[in-house]
Amino acid sequence: MPAPALLITTWDNGLFSVAGETVRHERAGQSLRGLTSDGRGGVLTIVDGHALCRRSAAGEWTTIIESGAALSCCVAVGDAIFAGTDDARILRVASDGTQQWLTGFDTVAGRETWYAGTAIVDGKVMGPPLGIRSMTVTCDGAVLLANVHVGGIPRSTDGGIFIRSPRIRPGQIL
Repeated sequence: MPAPALLITTWDNGLFSVAGETVRHERAGQSLRGLTSDGRGGVLTIVDGHALCRRSAAGEWTTIIESGAALSCCVAVGDAIFAGTDDARILRVASDGTQQWLTGFDTVAGRETWYAGTAIVDGKVMGPPLGIRSMTVTCDGAVLLANVHVGGIPRSTDGGIFIRSPRIRPGQIL
């Protein structure tokens, strides 16, 4: 049995696979972020900010989707993949490639406060929303959690279709 590989992604020079004394450089010159297990022995990652890709355990790459949105992270939940964006949205990708924006996430309580460097313009709070930095799922697959920079950790308990629960606060138990 071959030695398990350690995978290291970079912001601008691809992925390094280290197994024993063997180092393989893959996808040189590309930005990879959000590396996570695909639940099937491979990994998922965001390539160059707009492609959701899978690397099999054998090192074969496939592109699952190309997105016009700037993707930041991803997580596999059963047969679906959820991808977070730099503008704090979540895209659900079904096993057949069907894509659906989670509109329920757009209405999470407190979302209107997800800004950094805010200013008041004509009596209205303005500023760029900050995106989803990471996502995970509980070990039983029942709760999807999204880490929003300056926005807390909203959660979904209904398969990600709608994010109904308020964000998790420090010390709160699920």
